[in-house]
Amino acid sequence: MKALRGGLLGLAIFQGLSTLVGMVELLLAPQWFAPMLRGTPFAELTWLAALLLGVVVGGWQWAAVVVHVRFRKRLPAAHTVAGVVMLGWIAGECLVLDSFQWMHALWGGIGAIQLVLVIAYLGAFMPETSGS
Repeated sequence: MKALRGGLLGLAIFQGLSTLVGMVELLLAPQWFAPMLRGTPFAELTWLAALLLGVVVGGWQWAAVVVHVRFRKRLPAAHTVAGVVMLGWIAGECLVLDSFQWMHALWGGIGAIQLVLVIAYLGAFMPETSGS
């Protein structure tokens, strides 16, 4: 159980830091993303993409970290929401960009692992102990 909690915390911190790095990159070097964003609603709105990534998506990860540390009983709910938001972001990003790249597999995969760890934390993979 302790390993699952540690894994969830580590993934949330990694995802939170990743979104912060992505936000800073989008704000400071939008030209890096210009070819990828060409033809999308965010082509001229990289600041908005940065805020959505860093504040909204990353915010849920950081909220999961805070809940994890301060409100342990709500840990499964917080990590579930954070994982679902990450998967939704990745799916939406792939749809908006009309492409799928290795980084989508990485961060989407980590979001999926976050959800699987929550399921394991809740005991879904434990053998049934009652006789019914």
